[in-house]
Amino acid sequence: MNVKDIIAFACSFIGEQEIMKKLTSQDSADLTTKESEKVDTLVRCFNFVNQEIASDYLPFLYTEKIEVDNSILNFSDLTKIVVNIYALKGSFNQNIKYKVYSNYIQVFGKAKSITYSYLPENLTLSDEVDFYNGLSARIYAYGIASEYLLCDGLSEDAEIWEERFKESLFVLSRKRSEINLPKRKWF
Repeated sequence: MNVKDIIAFACSFIGEQEIMKKLTSQDSADLTTKESEKVDTLVRCFNFVNQEIASDYLPFLYTEKIEVDNSILNFSDLTKIVVNIYALKGSFNQNIKYKVYSNYIQVFGKAKSITYSYLPENLTLSDEVDFYNGLSARIYAYGIASEYLLCDGLSEDAEIWEERFKESLFVLSRKRSEINLPKRKWF
């Protein structure tokens, strides 16, 4: 699914039926200037929501091969924009000690891979969206609707969509594995 499809879905929530029809048709070049401005705002809202999800709710994890030996690993040397570091591993998959600073990591050992969460890049209207962690177009559309209505000054309506957005993300972030209770002890 691409960004245009998700924005068309969000348009149905915010009452922009004309824009939705034009976006779902194959020829979206017939948007008026005012509609194009609204679509640009919706794309900015999508990017904001995408980065909010990745940084605050469901981290987008990435593992990258690196070569560091008792030294400094700059964040700028990594492929993506780092939010949090989750693991630094050595050649035999052992954990390596490290200390995180504002723009680099001090590594205490011979590191071979790093796992970190990252901020996704800004997407355009025609870009494809990867749905990580069970995310769906509906959840993105809730967030976009909330942000767009907030930008328009309709805070009461935005609150409704924000609540749905956050509830949906909460459901996705719940732990779904088996819960093991400690064994009973008889004294």
